[in-house]
Amino acid sequence: MEELFAPPGLWIHDLWFAREGDTYHAYYLQVPQAIGSANDWSARHDLQQIGHATSTDLIHWQDQGPVVTPMPRLWRSAIATGSVARHDGKWFMPFSATGGKDSVVGMAVSNDLNTWKVPGDGPLVTSQAYPGEWQGRKLQWKALADPYLYPEPIDGWYYMLINARVQGDPLNSAGCIGVLRSRDMQAWESAGVFSYPQWCDRMETPCVWKHGDRWYLCFGTAHDQTEFPEKWTNSVPESLKKKLRVNAIFTADQFTGPYEPLGEWWLDKMPDGRSGYIHKIIPGPDGNDVLLTSTDWKISPPYPVEYPAAGSIRLKKPQ
Repeated sequence: MEELFAPPGLWIHDLWFAREGDTYHAYYLQVPQAIGSANDWSARHDLQQIGHATSTDLIHWQDQGPVVTPMPRLWRSAIATGSVARHDGKWFMPFSATGGKDSVVGMAVSNDLNTWKVPGDGPLVTSQAYPGEWQGRKLQWKALADPYLYPEPIDGWYYMLINARVQGDPLNSAGCIGVLRSRDMQAWESAGVFSYPQWCDRMETPCVWKHGDRWYLCFGTAHDQTEFPEKWTNSVPESLKKKLRVNAIFTADQFTGPYEPLGEWWLDKMPDGRSGYIHKIIPGPDGNDVLLTSTDWKISPPYPVEYPAAGSIRLKKPQ
C-alpha cells in the first residue's frame, strides 16, 4: 500500500486543490506534531498554517512549504480552511480567519500558485448579516467559516459558498450554506441560501461540482449542541443519529439549488476501511472524478467516484 503524504513533522487536515496544466496543487491546514496531540484543538488553533504540496498523479506529493500563516494580534491571528479559483490572470484563495472583531474570511492572491500574499489590512468577509430565502421564508444568515469558491464564473459571477448560520433559529439546527457572489473578487453580495436542512449546528467545508445534468454539494454535518434536532434523528439511519460529524452529499437540478438529500447521501467509511472528514471531489488525471480527504492526518489516496442514478455518489477502492 502506498505511503500517504504529510510534510515531515507535521499533521495535516482540511484540504483543497487547484490545477494548472498537469500539476495539482494541494493546500491544507498543517500543525507541528510537537504540540503533542493531533486532536488537541485548543493547542492547534493559533498554530495552523496553510501548507502546500504538488503532484501530477494525486498519489506522489512534493512538499512546497507553507503559503499563508497566522499573524498574531491581527485580524487573522488564526486561520483555517479555504479554496482556490482563477480570475483575470491571478489566483485567489479565500480562507477562514479569526482574530478581529468581525473577521470571518481573508483573501490571499497569487500569480503562480506558489507565492501568496494577503493584500489590504482587513478581512474580505465579516460577520454581518446577509439576506436570504429558503422555501419561501425570508431570513438572515451570517458567515462562520470555510469559504468555497466555485472555480469557474457562472454568467460572469464568481460564487463563494460558506458554512453559515440562520439568525434567530435554534443553534442545533441553524446550520446552512450561505452564498456570496462577485464579479471582481473584491465586492461581494449575498446570493442567498443554497441549502438549509435544519439538521445541524454547521454545514462545514462545502464544495460543489457538476456531473451530467446534476449538481452535487459535499459538506460535513457538525453537531456540537447537547440536543440533536428531531428532524435529524427522524431522517438518518440508526448508526448516525448521535454521530457528531457526518459527511453528506446533497444534490440539485441547478447550481443555485436547492440542495437536498437524495438516495444514500451519507459517506461514513472509505471503501478501503479508512475514515475521513471533509472531502473534495475533483477531476483526476484521466478526467474521471476522484475524492480526496485527510485520513490519519495525511492526504488520502484518490478514490474513484461513481454516480448512481438514485443520487449521491459511490466510491471505489484506490487503483
